[in-house]
Amino acid sequence: MRLKTSPFIYLNFFILIFFIALSGLPGRTEEGTPIQDIERYFPDEIGMTWTYRGSVADQVQRVGAYTNIASVKGTAEKKGVQVKIFAETNQANDGPAESYFVRDKEGITYHGGDPTTPFESQIVPYRVIHFPIFLNGTFSQIEKSGLAFGRDLDNDGKDEETDVSARITAVSLETVSTPAGTFKNCLKLQGTMTLQIALSGSGKVVQLTDTTTNWFAPEVGMVKGTEKTEFPSIEGRGGQGIIITEELTEYSKEKSSLH
Repeated sequence: MRLKTSPFIYLNFFILIFFIALSGLPGRTEEGTPIQDIERYFPDEIGMTWTYRGSVADQVQRVGAYTNIASVKGTAEKKGVQVKIFAETNQANDGPAESYFVRDKEGITYHGGDPTTPFESQIVPYRVIHFPIFLNGTFSQIEKSGLAFGRDLDNDGKDEETDVSARITAVSLETVSTPAGTFKNCLKLQGTMTLQIALSGSGKVVQLTDTTTNWFAPEVGMVKGTEKTEFPSIEGRGGQGIIITEELTEYSKEKSSLH
């Protein structure tokens, strides 16, 4: 299943989640053709592993290369819910992390991660993928206001508040080539998350934008992903931009004894 986190997102300020959707999905648009056997695109058998070749590029084209190995580690109970544990050795070149998911007939729900943030604690658990998925269909992921941002961006001694909005679209089925091979009928998902951050000192609202494109292959999971985060300019300090790319180099369907 391996979903990039983050929604869904990796930020300099803290880790957000990519592919974010609240349990009550508002404004879902069902268009086009439903993807058949959609569960095949998000495998989550215990013991599966994926190795990714990654890079992080900033606005002046400094590039850092890294390797990240993701695996379905096992199961655990989180607040009374049995979840699957997805472990990563070097999430976005920022070290090890775990994410906790539940997949059922309604979709995939995220139940938090380790490490986590105060921001994330305000929105978990939430639906990251909703079944069925329709080609060309877009659904609203997050529409939340008045959240604690958890950072003092304007240095006035008060943390900022933010409104969050996110949407995701199932764009197409494509053939994707990676170092691990060529995969047909990959589901291309594009997401956009915006944070409208109110600076407590001046009242000015600045925007942080995160856009993602990810490809999922049947029976394999994510084979390629890109993420671009654009940070706002605050009090004359120039904005920043970061692009993270990951490509699958190898994967294993072997199952462990942890069933």
